[in-house]
Amino acid sequence: MSIKTKVAGIMIFLALTAWGSSPADAQKQNLCHAGWPPWQFARGMAMLGQLNDFNIHRETSETCMFGLKKGKYDIGIMTLFEFITARYDSDTVVIGVTDYSVGGDAVVLRSEIQSGAELRGKAVGLQTDTFCLYLLYLYLKKNGLTLDEIRPVHIGAENIGKAFVANRTLAGVVGWMPFIDEALANGGKLAASSRDFPEKIITMMTVRQAALQKHRGVYKDFLKKWFAAVYDPAVLEKVAEYNKKSAAEFKKSLECAYMYPDVPSALQAFPKMRETAQELQEFFKTEPANLPAAAARFFGKEPQKTDSWFDDSLLKEISQWTLPEIKNFSQRAQRAQSCRNVISSVARNLSLRPRLRTDAGDSAAYFR
Repeated sequence: MSIKTKVAGIMIFLALTAWGSSPADAQKQNLCHAGWPPWQFARGMAMLGQLNDFNIHRETSETCMFGLKKGKYDIGIMTLFEFITARYDSDTVVIGVTDYSVGGDAVVLRSEIQSGAELRGKAVGLQTDTFCLYLLYLYLKKNGLTLDEIRPVHIGAENIGKAFVANRTLAGVVGWMPFIDEALANGGKLAASSRDFPEKIITMMTVRQAALQKHRGVYKDFLKKWFAAVYDPAVLEKVAEYNKKSAAEFKKSLECAYMYPDVPSALQAFPKMRETAQELQEFFKTEPANLPAAAARFFGKEPQKTDSWFDDSLLKEISQWTLPEIKNFSQRAQRAQSCRNVISSVARNLSLRPRLRTDAGDSAAYFR
Protein backbone atom coordinates (compact mmCIF):
# COMPACT_ATOMS: atom_id res chain seq x y z
CA MET A 1 0.00 0.00 0.00
CA SER A 2 1.45 3.36 -0.98
CA ILE A 3 2.05 6.19 1.51
CA LYS A 4 -0.48 8.33 -0.39
CA THR A 5 -3.17 5.69 0.03
CA LYS A 6 -2.37 5.25 3.74
CA VAL A 7 -2.57 9.02 4.38
CA ALA A 8 -5.87 9.28 2.51
CA GLY A 9 -7.23 6.33 4.46
CA ILE A 10 -6.30 7.95 7.78
CA MET A 11 -7.92 11.22 6.71
CA ILE A 12 -11.14 9.42 5.84
CA PHE A 13 -11.14 7.45 9.09
CA LEU A 14 -10.71 10.60 11.18
CA ALA A 15 -13.39 12.45 9.28
CA LEU A 16 -15.86 9.59 9.26
CA THR A 17 -15.78 9.26 13.03
CA ALA A 18 -16.95 12.86 13.31
CA TRP A 19 -19.92 12.93 10.97
CA GLY A 20 -23.22 11.16 10.38
CA SER A 21 -24.59 9.42 7.29
CA SER A 22 -24.02 11.08 3.92
CA PRO A 23 -26.97 12.38 1.88
CA ALA A 24 -24.99 11.33 -1.19
CA ASP A 25 -25.98 7.76 -0.26
CA ALA A 26 -29.65 8.67 -0.75
CA GLN A 27 -31.40 9.09 -4.08
CA LYS A 28 -31.51 12.74 -5.07
CA GLN A 29 -34.88 14.39 -5.58
CA ASN A 30 -35.54 16.37 -8.75
CA LEU A 31 -36.90 19.89 -8.23
CA CYS A 32 -38.26 21.90 -11.15
CA HIS A 33 -39.03 25.62 -11.25
CA ALA A 34 -39.57 28.28 -13.91
CA GLY A 35 -38.02 31.75 -14.11
CA TRP A 36 -40.20 33.76 -11.69
CA PRO A 37 -37.70 35.57 -9.38
CA PRO A 38 -38.76 34.12 -5.98
CA TRP A 39 -38.63 30.56 -7.27
CA GLN A 40 -34.97 31.00 -8.15
CA PHE A 41 -34.03 31.02 -4.48
CA ALA A 42 -33.80 27.24 -4.88
CA ARG A 43 -30.96 27.82 -7.35
CA GLY A 44 -29.12 30.11 -4.94
CA MET A 45 -29.51 27.60 -2.14
CA ALA A 46 -28.11 24.87 -4.36
CA MET A 47 -25.14 27.03 -5.35
CA LEU A 48 -24.32 27.40 -1.65
CA GLY A 49 -24.50 23.65 -1.08
CA GLN A 50 -27.73 23.82 0.91
CA LEU A 51 -29.75 21.49 -1.31
CA ASN A 52 -27.44 18.56 -1.91
CA ASP A 53 -30.35 16.13 -1.71
CA PHE A 54 -31.78 17.73 -4.87
CA ASN A 55 -31.09 18.16 -8.55
CA ILE A 56 -32.36 21.62 -9.55
CA HIS A 57 -33.98 22.08 -12.98
CA ARG A 58 -34.99 25.44 -14.41
CA GLU A 59 -37.56 24.88 -17.15
CA THR A 60 -40.74 26.44 -18.50
CA SER A 61 -43.81 26.25 -16.29
CA GLU A 62 -45.39 23.76 -18.71
CA THR A 63 -42.33 21.50 -18.60
CA CYS A 64 -42.36 21.50 -14.79
CA MET A 65 -46.12 20.88 -14.62
CA PHE A 66 -46.20 17.89 -16.92
CA GLY A 67 -42.77 16.58 -15.91
CA LEU A 68 -44.07 16.34 -12.35
CA LYS A 69 -47.17 14.54 -13.54
CA LYS A 70 -45.13 12.01 -15.52
CA GLY A 71 -42.70 11.37 -12.67
CA LYS A 72 -39.69 13.06 -14.24
CA TYR A 73 -39.62 15.51 -11.32
CA ASP A 74 -40.41 14.87 -7.67
CA ILE A 75 -41.18 18.43 -6.60
CA GLY A 76 -42.35 21.42 -8.59
CA ILE A 77 -42.81 25.08 -7.75
CA MET A 78 -45.91 26.35 -9.55
CA THR A 79 -49.02 28.47 -9.22
CA LEU A 80 -52.32 27.14 -7.91
CA PHE A 81 -53.84 27.77 -11.35
CA GLU A 82 -51.19 25.56 -12.96
CA PHE A 83 -51.66 22.87 -10.33
CA ILE A 84 -55.40 22.69 -10.99
CA THR A 85 -55.12 22.70 -14.78
CA ALA A 86 -52.57 19.86 -14.68
CA ARG A 87 -55.19 17.73 -12.85
CA TYR A 88 -52.81 15.85 -10.55
CA ASP A 89 -55.69 14.56 -8.41
CA SER A 90 -54.35 12.58 -5.43
CA ASP A 91 -50.91 11.81 -6.91
CA THR A 92 -49.42 15.15 -5.83
CA VAL A 93 -49.86 17.33 -2.75
CA VAL A 94 -49.00 20.86 -1.69
CA ILE A 95 -46.56 21.01 1.24
CA GLY A 96 -45.73 24.72 1.31
CA VAL A 97 -45.93 28.13 -0.33
CA THR A 98 -43.26 30.45 -1.69
CA ASP A 99 -44.98 33.70 -2.67
CA TYR A 100 -47.88 35.44 -4.31
CA SER A 101 -47.80 38.05 -7.05
CA VAL A 102 -48.22 41.69 -5.98
CA GLY A 103 -47.83 43.54 -9.26
CA GLY A 104 -45.76 41.22 -11.40
CA ASP A 105 -48.83 40.36 -13.50
CA ALA A 106 -50.90 43.10 -15.09
CA VAL A 107 -53.77 44.21 -17.32
CA VAL A 108 -52.60 46.95 -19.71
CA LEU A 109 -55.09 48.90 -21.86
CA ARG A 110 -54.90 51.45 -24.65
CA SER A 111 -54.71 54.97 -23.29
CA GLU A 112 -58.04 55.93 -24.88
CA ILE A 113 -59.95 53.25 -22.96
CA GLN A 114 -61.22 54.84 -19.78
CA SER A 115 -62.46 51.76 -17.91
CA GLY A 116 -62.70 47.99 -18.11
CA ALA A 117 -66.39 48.31 -19.01
CA GLU A 118 -65.33 49.66 -22.42
CA LEU A 119 -63.73 46.31 -23.33
CA ARG A 120 -67.10 44.81 -24.30
CA GLY A 121 -66.75 43.29 -27.78
CA LYS A 122 -63.06 44.14 -28.02
CA ALA A 123 -59.97 41.94 -28.43
CA VAL A 124 -57.62 41.36 -25.48
CA GLY A 125 -54.32 39.54 -25.96
CA LEU A 126 -52.92 37.07 -23.43
CA GLN A 127 -51.51 33.59 -23.12
CA THR A 128 -54.87 32.00 -22.44
CA ASP A 129 -53.59 28.73 -20.96
CA THR A 130 -51.98 30.52 -18.02
CA PHE A 131 -53.19 32.26 -14.86
CA CYS A 132 -53.45 35.44 -16.99
CA LEU A 133 -56.87 34.18 -18.04
CA TYR A 134 -58.01 34.11 -14.42
CA LEU A 135 -56.54 37.56 -13.78
CA LEU A 136 -58.48 38.90 -16.76
CA TYR A 137 -61.64 37.19 -15.48
CA LEU A 138 -61.21 38.85 -12.06
CA TYR A 139 -60.63 42.25 -13.66
CA LEU A 140 -63.65 41.97 -15.94
CA LYS A 141 -65.84 40.80 -13.07
CA LYS A 142 -64.79 43.85 -11.05
CA ASN A 143 -65.91 46.00 -14.01
CA GLY A 144 -69.23 44.25 -14.56
CA LEU A 145 -68.20 42.09 -17.54
CA THR A 146 -67.54 38.42 -18.25
CA LEU A 147 -65.11 36.64 -20.56
CA ASP A 148 -68.09 35.92 -22.85
CA GLU A 149 -68.35 39.64 -23.59
CA ILE A 150 -64.83 40.14 -24.94
CA ARG A 151 -62.65 38.42 -27.55
CA PRO A 152 -59.62 36.71 -25.96
CA VAL A 153 -56.70 36.37 -28.39
CA HIS A 154 -54.06 33.75 -27.60
CA ILE A 155 -50.53 35.24 -27.68
CA GLY A 156 -47.41 33.68 -26.18
CA ALA A 157 -46.36 35.42 -22.97
CA GLU A 158 -42.94 36.41 -24.29
CA ASN A 159 -44.53 38.23 -27.24
CA ILE A 160 -47.30 40.02 -25.38
CA GLY A 161 -45.60 43.44 -25.28
CA LYS A 162 -44.56 43.27 -28.91
CA ALA A 163 -48.10 42.29 -29.93
CA PHE A 164 -49.55 45.30 -28.13
CA VAL A 165 -47.22 47.61 -30.07
CA ALA A 166 -47.71 45.94 -33.47
CA ASN A 167 -51.44 45.11 -33.39
CA ARG A 168 -53.70 48.11 -32.90
CA THR A 169 -56.78 45.90 -32.94
CA LEU A 170 -55.88 44.77 -29.42
CA ALA A 171 -57.66 46.94 -26.87
CA GLY A 172 -55.41 45.58 -24.18
CA VAL A 173 -53.10 42.79 -23.09
CA VAL A 174 -52.55 40.72 -19.97
CA GLY A 175 -49.14 39.35 -19.03
CA TRP A 176 -46.28 39.32 -16.60
CA MET A 177 -43.00 41.13 -16.16
CA PRO A 178 -40.69 41.70 -17.95
CA PHE A 179 -42.70 40.99 -21.15
CA ILE A 180 -45.64 43.24 -20.25
CA ASP A 181 -43.26 46.17 -19.70
CA GLU A 182 -42.95 46.84 -23.44
CA ALA A 183 -46.68 47.56 -23.62
CA LEU A 184 -46.42 50.04 -20.76
CA ALA A 185 -43.44 51.72 -22.41
CA ASN A 186 -45.35 52.17 -25.68
CA GLY A 187 -48.53 53.98 -24.76
CA GLY A 188 -50.24 51.37 -22.64
CA LYS A 189 -51.66 52.24 -19.24
CA LEU A 190 -51.81 50.03 -16.18
CA ALA A 191 -55.48 49.20 -15.57
CA ALA A 192 -54.98 46.58 -12.85
CA SER A 193 -52.40 44.18 -11.51
CA SER A 194 -52.15 41.17 -9.24
CA ARG A 195 -51.73 43.65 -6.38
CA ASP A 196 -55.46 44.34 -6.74
CA PHE A 197 -56.24 40.64 -6.19
CA PRO A 198 -53.98 39.51 -3.32
CA GLU A 199 -53.16 35.81 -2.97
CA LYS A 200 -55.05 34.91 -6.13
CA ILE A 201 -51.83 34.17 -8.04
CA ILE A 202 -50.18 32.12 -5.34
CA THR A 203 -47.21 29.80 -5.77
CA MET A 204 -46.88 26.46 -4.04
CA MET A 205 -44.40 23.66 -3.43
CA THR A 206 -46.00 20.55 -4.89
CA VAL A 207 -44.60 17.06 -4.28
CA ARG A 208 -45.42 13.63 -5.65
CA GLN A 209 -46.98 11.51 -2.92
CA ALA A 210 -44.59 8.62 -3.53
CA ALA A 211 -41.55 10.88 -3.11
CA LEU A 212 -42.96 12.48 0.03
CA GLN A 213 -43.71 9.15 1.68
CA LYS A 214 -40.25 7.77 0.88
CA HIS A 215 -38.24 10.94 1.66
CA ARG A 216 -40.35 12.78 4.22
CA GLY A 217 -37.28 13.87 6.20
CA VAL A 218 -35.68 15.36 3.10
CA TYR A 219 -38.71 17.52 2.43
CA LYS A 220 -38.97 18.58 6.04
CA ASP A 221 -35.36 19.76 5.89
CA PHE A 222 -36.07 21.49 2.58
CA LEU A 223 -38.81 23.58 4.16
CA LYS A 224 -36.56 24.54 7.08
CA LYS A 225 -33.81 25.62 4.73
CA TRP A 226 -36.20 27.50 2.44
CA PHE A 227 -37.45 29.80 5.19
CA ALA A 228 -33.89 30.39 6.36
CA ALA A 229 -32.92 31.29 2.79
CA VAL A 230 -35.60 33.98 2.56
CA TYR A 231 -33.54 36.02 5.05
CA ASP A 232 -30.09 35.00 3.80
CA PRO A 233 -28.21 37.69 1.81
CA ALA A 234 -25.76 35.04 0.64
CA VAL A 235 -28.58 33.23 -1.18
CA LEU A 236 -29.69 36.50 -2.78
CA GLU A 237 -26.12 37.13 -3.96
CA LYS A 238 -25.93 33.70 -5.57
CA VAL A 239 -29.29 34.02 -7.33
CA ALA A 240 -28.22 37.41 -8.66
CA GLU A 241 -24.91 35.92 -9.83
CA TYR A 242 -26.78 33.12 -11.62
CA ASN A 243 -28.94 35.72 -13.41
CA LYS A 244 -25.90 37.90 -14.22
CA LYS A 245 -27.28 40.80 -12.18
CA SER A 246 -26.18 42.71 -9.12
CA ALA A 247 -27.83 41.80 -5.84
CA ALA A 248 -29.57 45.19 -5.85
CA GLU A 249 -30.98 44.59 -9.35
CA PHE A 250 -32.29 41.16 -8.49
CA LYS A 251 -33.73 42.39 -5.20
CA LYS A 252 -35.62 45.00 -7.20
CA SER A 253 -37.27 42.25 -9.26
CA LEU A 254 -38.55 40.68 -6.05
CA GLU A 255 -40.73 43.72 -5.38
CA CYS A 256 -43.36 42.22 -7.69
CA ALA A 257 -43.96 39.36 -5.26
CA TYR A 258 -44.67 38.87 -1.58
CA MET A 259 -42.48 36.06 -0.29
CA TYR A 260 -43.86 34.28 2.74
CA PRO A 261 -41.25 35.11 5.37
CA ASP A 262 -41.66 32.24 7.81
CA VAL A 263 -43.47 29.04 8.69
CA PRO A 264 -46.39 30.69 10.55
CA SER A 265 -47.22 32.90 7.56
CA ALA A 266 -47.01 29.86 5.25
CA LEU A 267 -49.44 27.96 7.47
CA GLN A 268 -51.84 30.90 7.41
CA ALA A 269 -51.84 30.72 3.59
CA PHE A 270 -53.36 27.23 3.49
CA PRO A 271 -56.98 28.26 4.24
CA LYS A 272 -56.69 30.96 1.57
CA MET A 273 -55.36 28.42 -0.95
CA ARG A 274 -58.28 26.10 -0.24
CA GLU A 275 -60.69 28.98 -0.77
CA THR A 276 -59.05 30.04 -4.04
CA ALA A 277 -58.98 26.42 -5.22
CA GLN A 278 -62.74 26.25 -4.82
CA GLU A 279 -63.13 29.54 -6.70
CA LEU A 280 -61.01 28.19 -9.55
CA GLN A 281 -63.05 24.99 -9.65
CA GLU A 282 -66.16 27.11 -10.06
CA PHE A 283 -64.43 29.19 -12.76
CA PHE A 284 -63.60 26.06 -14.79
CA LYS A 285 -67.13 24.65 -14.73
CA THR A 286 -68.35 26.48 -17.83
CA GLU A 287 -66.32 27.30 -20.92
CA PRO A 288 -66.52 30.96 -21.99
CA ALA A 289 -67.55 31.77 -25.54
CA ASN A 290 -64.84 32.41 -28.17
CA LEU A 291 -62.14 30.91 -25.96
CA PRO A 292 -59.04 29.75 -27.90
CA ALA A 293 -58.40 25.99 -27.93
CA ALA A 294 -55.28 26.40 -25.77
CA ALA A 295 -57.49 27.21 -22.77
CA ALA A 296 -60.76 25.51 -23.77
CA ARG A 297 -59.33 22.12 -22.73
CA PHE A 298 -59.36 23.23 -19.08
CA PHE A 299 -63.12 23.76 -18.92
CA GLY A 300 -66.16 21.58 -18.40
CA LYS A 301 -64.39 18.66 -16.73
CA GLU A 302 -65.34 16.76 -13.61
CA PRO A 303 -64.49 18.83 -10.49
CA GLN A 304 -61.45 17.66 -8.58
CA LYS A 305 -61.34 16.81 -4.88
CA THR A 306 -59.43 19.80 -3.60
CA ASP A 307 -59.52 18.81 0.09
CA SER A 308 -56.90 16.12 -0.45
CA TRP A 309 -54.42 18.47 -2.15
CA PHE A 310 -53.12 20.41 0.81
CA ASP A 311 -50.79 18.80 3.36
CA ASP A 312 -49.48 21.27 5.92
CA SER A 313 -48.26 18.56 8.33
CA LEU A 314 -44.54 19.19 7.67
CA LEU A 315 -44.97 22.91 8.31
CA LYS A 316 -46.81 22.13 11.53
CA GLU A 317 -43.98 19.85 12.65
CA ILE A 318 -41.45 22.66 12.31
CA SER A 319 -43.75 25.52 13.32
CA GLN A 320 -42.23 25.69 16.81
CA TRP A 321 -38.81 26.57 15.43
CA THR A 322 -37.76 30.17 15.89
CA LEU A 323 -36.06 32.09 13.09
CA PRO A 324 -32.60 31.94 14.77
CA GLU A 325 -33.00 28.17 15.14
CA ILE A 326 -33.88 27.76 11.46
CA LYS A 327 -30.91 29.96 10.44
CA ASN A 328 -28.60 27.99 12.72
CA PHE A 329 -29.86 24.73 11.25
CA SER A 330 -29.14 25.91 7.71
CA GLN A 331 -25.62 27.11 8.61
CA ARG A 332 -24.76 23.86 10.42
CA ALA A 333 -26.15 21.78 7.57
CA GLN A 334 -24.12 23.74 5.02
CA ARG A 335 -20.87 23.28 6.99
CA ALA A 336 -21.55 19.58 7.47
CA GLN A 337 -22.30 19.11 3.79
CA SER A 338 -19.11 20.89 2.68
CA CYS A 339 -17.04 18.47 4.76
CA ARG A 340 -18.97 15.46 3.48
CA ASN A 341 -18.41 16.50 -0.13
CA VAL A 342 -14.64 16.43 0.46
CA ILE A 343 -14.88 13.05 2.22
CA SER A 344 -17.01 11.53 -0.53
CA SER A 345 -14.63 12.81 -3.21
CA VAL A 346 -11.62 11.18 -1.55
CA ALA A 347 -13.58 8.02 -0.93
CA ARG A 348 -14.58 7.78 -4.59
CA ASN A 349 -10.95 8.12 -5.64
CA LEU A 350 -10.11 5.17 -3.39
CA SER A 351 -13.20 3.20 -4.45
CA LEU A 352 -14.52 3.35 -0.87
CA ARG A 353 -18.06 3.97 0.34
CA PRO A 354 -18.06 6.01 3.55
CA ARG A 355 -20.23 4.76 6.40
CA LEU A 356 -20.73 7.63 8.80
CA ARG A 357 -22.01 7.43 12.34
CA THR A 358 -24.72 9.70 13.73
CA ASP A 359 -24.09 10.97 17.23
CA ALA A 360 -27.02 12.38 19.17
CA GLY A 361 -26.95 16.14 18.98
CA ASP A 362 -24.63 16.21 15.99
CA SER A 363 -25.75 18.36 13.05
CA ALA A 364 -25.45 15.29 10.82
CA ALA A 365 -28.58 13.92 12.48
CA TYR A 366 -30.58 16.39 10.40
CA PHE A 367 -29.63 14.47 7.26
CA ARG A 368 -31.10 11.10 8.29
